Amino acid sequence: MRSTILTRIINSAIWIVSGIVVIIVRVFVAQGGSVLLWETIGGGMIAYGALRLVWALFRTSSTSATSI
Repeated sequence: MRSTILTRIINSAIWIVSGIVVIIVRVFVAQGGSVLLWETIGGGMIAYGALRLVWALFRTSSTSATSI
């Protein structure tokens, strides 16, 4: 059970970091009309990773509170 939670936390962190990388690469490389598209993709990745992280932490706290 603990390894599953750790895996979810690591996967969430990877989504967040990947979203940040997409936005940083967009700043340095993609100067053009598709700026909004790249920011939406990067922001979506960050939001998805953050939601997964919150969900994993919420599930961790709820399962540890109920198991005695």
